[in-house]
Parts: sequence; structure tokens; C-alpha cells
Amino acid sequence: MSDKDLHFSIRASASRLDKGLLAIPQRFRNLFPDERTQIHVVFDDGQNVKSLTFQPYDSVVKENRIFGLRRWFLKRGVQAGDLISITAENREKKLYRIALDRFMQERQEQKVRRGLKVAKTDTEAEQHLVTLSRLTRRRPREVAREELFRMAEQSASPPRPTIIPQITERREVVPSGVRILLREVHNGKCQLCSFTFEKRNGEYYFEVHHLNPKIGHHPRNLLVVCPNCHAQLEHATVTDPCWTSGWLAAVTINGKQISVRQPLLNESHWKAFLGLMIVVAALRVGRFLVR
Repeated sequence: MSDKDLHFSIRASASRLDKGLLAIPQRFRNLFPDERTQIHVVFDDGQNVKSLTFQPYDSVVKENRIFGLRRWFLKRGVQAGDLISITAENREKKLYRIALDRFMQERQEQKVRRGLKVAKTDTEAEQHLVTLSRLTRRRPREVAREELFRMAEQSASPPRPTIIPQITERREVVPSGVRILLREVHNGKCQLCSFTFEKRNGEYYFEVHHLNPKIGHHPRNLLVVCPNCHAQLEHATVTDPCWTSGWLAAVTINGKQISVRQPLLNESHWKAFLGLMIVVAALRVGRFLVR
């Protein structure tokens, strides 16, 4: 019997959740003991073993059952329709693993996000982005937008940056994970003039400018720029920055005002709009109920 044959998934049902048990389809009966007995269960990706009661099919219950799952259901917030995977890890020792697929995917995504954040090279960061895209079944650019926005919202918001021109030609290194996310979100195009060019390896060239080097790599402190705009930001007269929700929306360089393309600013506005709509809907429902 292959490893695949030792693993199956079932949908949680409301009636079984209320009773704190799992109903095992009869076609998987051969993976379990022939009599009512205690089996050993490990939950999700844990290591601790818990003894639960297994009840085989009989004329009364008319289904195979695993009892004693109520606490795990509550802990994981299992809902009707959730997919639960069961693996017979050692049938002779009556050892099984029960895992909530939704929880396991969230754990996988968290692990990949951590890897993306600490990636040492662009190649490593790109691999994590591709993996995260596969896990979430979304396009890399959509994932990059969400992750960069997540970083901006979860990281301690810096004070509004004061744009400080560099006094040297040194380029501050940006973490590979952040750099790859910026590349995906902006497609390598300068946020000021939209210029880029294709390098010999087929990738688009861009540089990352820190509005204030002292603040570091917070997404609101970074701009994707072309070499020309980068040089202007560092050496020209830069004045009158215009900020919207903490993002640089426009800046004046040598007396000329230039708009700054900020896709994540639109993301912020959209989330705020959705939040407002939810509040308005809740108020209307409340008024209806009062009537």
C-alpha cells in the first residue's frame, strides 16, 4: 500500500462538530482497528500524542467514528465544510495524524513569509514568492502587493520621512525579500517617470531609494526609481513633499512638481473604503432591527 493510500481527507459537518467527533467513510475502514479501541492521535504538525476512542461501523451508529475531538475543534475554530486530513502513520501502533488543512496552509504561508523576509539573495526571495503564490493560488504581483502592504501595516510606522539627499554615491543594500516584492509591485518601473530597461538577463533594471536612510527599509520609506531619478533625488534640490496616508504622493525637484506612483496607497484607500462600507451596513442592519 502506497503512502497516498494511507492518507485521506473529509469535510467537517455541523452535526459531527456538535458531537465532537469525526465520521470516517466506510471505504477507509481498512486503515483502522476492527474493534472499538483507543487509538493514538497527533494533531496538525504537533508532536504530542493523545488517546482517543475509535468506534468501527456497526448496525447502530452506521459509521466509523473517532470521539473526543471537541477541544481540538474549538482550539482550531473548525467550521462546517472545513477540510480535515487524516493520515495513518503507523497502523500497527494505531498511530494517526489529524490535521485541519486550512490551519496547515496558514502555517506553511507563515513559514514562507518568514523565509521571504530573511532571504539572503534575490533568487532565494523569488523562490519564496513563487511558493507563496502557489500556496495562495494568486498571481505573484498580487501576492507581492499584499505582502508589501502587510509589511507596511505590521511594521512600526516610521515618523514621516524627511527627504535627505545622499552626500555620497553609496547605495544602501535593501533586503532581498523587500527588493523582490518591490520589483513585482512596480514591474521594475520608476515610480517617478515610469522608465526602466531590460537587462541582458531579461530582468528590468531598477534602483531603490531611501527617502531617509536613517529610517531604514520600511516600505513607506522606499521608492523604486531609475538611475536618473535616483541621482536627482540624491543631488538636486528636493522640496515640498506631499504625503497621503504616510506614502509620498508627490515631490518637487528643482522647482518641478512630480507625482509619485503609489499602488499601495490605492490598496490602503480600498481597505479603508471597505471598512467604511462594513460600518455603514452594520448601522443600517441595526436600525432595521430596532424598527
